[in-house]
Amino acid sequence: MMDRKAFIEKCYEQLLDVFQKAKHHQKDEKLKFRLEGFIQAGKVLGLISNEDAMQVMERAHFDVFNETITQRDKRKARLHEALLKGDDTYINIPAYERNK
Repeated sequence: MMDRKAFIEKCYEQLLDVFQKAKHHQKDEKLKFRLEGFIQAGKVLGLISNEDAMQVMERAHFDVFNETITQRDKRKARLHEALLKGDDTYINIPAYERNK
């Protein structure tokens, strides 16, 4: 039987895989849905709470993208807004500087 710590570590490993694929523009919906089901099963079995799930997701996301989920969402929203407005000044900033 899997204990809580081992379950959370398994979630982390799977999240790393999902985020690595996303980082390289190789989204795998089947893998993502399987992971969501795995986490949901862990919640039902009492191996992981919603808070635990969010913490492990944040940790894996930061380890792959070097930014929190909120930071990434805000950055992507700014880029999307600049594209809609045709604001080349934001788009012309090198990505490594925009991502800071």
